[in-house]
Amino acid sequence: MAGSLAAGILATLESRFEVESAEPRADGIEVVVSRVDQATQRALLTYLWDTGHTIRSLGNC
Repeated sequence: MAGSLAAGILATLESRFEVESAEPRADGIEVVVSRVDQATQRALLTYLWDTGHTIRSLGNC
């Protein structure tokens, strides 16, 4: 995702989702969340969009 992630936003993500890591990158921050089904993905994206974040890409592992 582009930009930075406030500590409060990260704490909320960790309480609602299974966040494995949140690592800063040169162009933003990479957040890795495990056990994501379609409903979880939508909730995660909606939360990030509602808090003003820009998602650069999504990936599946």
